[in-house]
Amino acid sequence: MTLKMTNIYYPSYNRAGKVRAYDYFGCGNIVVPEAQEEEYRKHYGDAVITVPDHKDGSVAKKKNAILELIQEREANGFGFIIDDDLNKIRRKKEGIDLTGEEALELLEKMQIMAQDMGATYGGFDYSEDNMKLKDMAPFSFNKPVYGLILINAGDDIKYDERFRVNEDVEMWVQKMNANRMIIKDNQYAAIFHGDDGGAGSVIGYNRYHQRAYATMLNTKWGKKIMEWKGRSFRFTGLIKGA
Repeated sequence: MTLKMTNIYYPSYNRAGKVRAYDYFGCGNIVVPEAQEEEYRKHYGDAVITVPDHKDGSVAKKKNAILELIQEREANGFGFIIDDDLNKIRRKKEGIDLTGEEALELLEKMQIMAQDMGATYGGFDYSEDNMKLKDMAPFSFNKPVYGLILINAGDDIKYDERFRVNEDVEMWVQKMNANRMIIKDNQYAAIFHGDDGGAGSVIGYNRYHQRAYATMLNTKWGKKIMEWKGRSFRFTGLIKGA
């Protein structure tokens, strides 16, 4: 029997017919502004959910609209928010790409783990480098995740809409402050179409955007949680108090 999940949400914009993540998993909800509904429905039919145009305009705004959908539709408060350019999930140790159904089984297991542990935020590694995988540390519980997010919307924490890029990492800081636990499965990597730094990249923004984003995080939270290394940033610590 083919596994289907209804609590997956893909924020999308101007990619009708090119929602790679939906094509990979074969199920879930593609969330688009009302103005683009007709074009998306030509390709994806009833998988399309619309939000008012005024709730679109940035990824953070759309993800806040998705949090409202999760609150309305998911009795346990859990949903997955997955960037629409996800290509695949890879098991790092063997370098094996999961099928869409295998990936869905992995998502189910992560949600069960989060519910059992009381975590409200989780995801997978974003590096394909298996040299970073430590057999004694298959999971991390305080590291950032983005792009493919398991989130519980029941705590009413919202994305900060001032962050037009890397909004998931800022949400990670909020969730760490509120819950002190993030589940990150280091055994698997979420691979995105834009991970080569291309124009459609989830994380491939230029250095100006990364520097501006790091500065905004440090300004908002009052502590230096990341360090700019000239070409990229690295995380240096966790927020100790809200």
